[in-house]
Amino acid sequence: MTPINSIRKNLLITCFMFVLSAGAFAATPNFSISDKLLQAFKQTFPDAQQVKWAEQEDKYMVNFKQGEILTKIEYDKEGNFLSSLRYYTEKNLPVSILCRLQKKYGDKKVFGVTEMTTDASVEYYIKLEDENNFITVRSNADGNMQVVEKYKKAS
Repeated sequence: MTPINSIRKNLLITCFMFVLSAGAFAATPNFSISDKLLQAFKQTFPDAQQVKWAEQEDKYMVNFKQGEILTKIEYDKEGNFLSSLRYYTEKNLPVSILCRLQKKYGDKKVFGVTEMTTDASVEYYIKLEDENNFITVRSNADGNMQVVEKYKKAS
């Protein structure tokens, strides 16, 4: 198996595990989520599919799919947004980030994007590959980019 196929297989397995782990969450929760939170969620994400809620000691988590984007959101017990993770392809990146990415890393292919959002910030972790390397670039919302991981492909 070529290194590219191996990485693609690993990405598919990761996506599958995310979806599978989302399936472990109760579709109809056996715990109480406030009507206010449920209504706010439905209003904010009217097209959400495969919605799965879970409860931890101090927060609620919801996994869902909207279009091609897999999303995980955490809320506190009062229903306030804490953080989110979204997994998608380069076409869903903001245009300003995509333009900077193409300018700086135009010789590399985007493999996938993880967007991490809190009240304080939004960061994008962009997985890139070229003939010899796998690279993870972190970008903030302003488009400031830095390489945070770089691995040489097996020969």
